[in-house]
Amino acid sequence: MKSEKEIYQWDNDLSEDTLIFRKLMWEDIKVVLKTYKKSVLKEVFLKYYFKFDKRNQNFWKLVLNITDDEVNKRAKRKFERNS
Repeated sequence: MKSEKEIYQWDNDLSEDTLIFRKLMWEDIKVVLKTYKKSVLKEVFLKYYFKFDKRNQNFWKLVLNITDDEVNKRAKRKFERNS
């Protein structure tokens, strides 16, 4: 059986946020929700929002109770910071 590192860290990106993002995309949902607090998942989701496909965006917004306003505010802050 492959280790977690072999499954989710194929490009040597060892950051915890990247690992959580990849688990949000490909891990069993029940496992993810048992492993991490919703507040942590919400932060990671908002950080990587545009990397999710539409189906996953909508799903995790419902599960984590995230509004479109929250997504828009985060995107605006990120844009202002990078400008």
